[in-house]
Amino acid sequence: MPVPSRQEALSTLRQGHERMAELLARLSGEELARPATIGGGAWSAKDLMGHIALWEEVALVTLEAWLRGVKPAIEETFGSREVDQINALNQERKKSWSLERVRNESEEAHRSLVSAIDAMTDEQWASPPRFELEDEKETLGAELGGVLGAPGRPFGHFSAHLPDLEDYVGAVAAS
Repeated sequence: MPVPSRQEALSTLRQGHERMAELLARLSGEELARPATIGGGAWSAKDLMGHIALWEEVALVTLEAWLRGVKPAIEETFGSREVDQINALNQERKKSWSLERVRNESEEAHRSLVSAIDAMTDEQWASPPRFELEDEKETLGAELGGVLGAPGRPFGHFSAHLPDLEDYVGAVAAS
């Protein structure tokens, strides 16, 4: 699968964030925090915000490590069950956070990531690793596309979760 350009990746990230924000804006605070409504009944919409923020933070740390020539920590996680564990730990950690805190963290993570990608050069985007990788990711753009991706869609992490959120928002509106 071809690696999107920086501009294509930014567009995908922005569109996904905007669509999620539109859907979340239709929910009250109580509806956002209502448990077992997203992700097959495991998460609240608030949990989903925290989940997306986590992976945008991981992508930012990955980007910074790659540019320093250091193997990103996430490379030790991909391909293992640790991803599910990271998601569960993140959900548990943020469970007691206020909706405002989760929302602020989510917005800040997105702004920081988009800003960092926007500030990069195309040469950095296409830079090969200066460390050994066990998979086929040959550029920073490919690495970030994997961290922020969904099956068959680099940078499409939002798209993996939008159908559940759309279903929930539709159910709330219908009730």
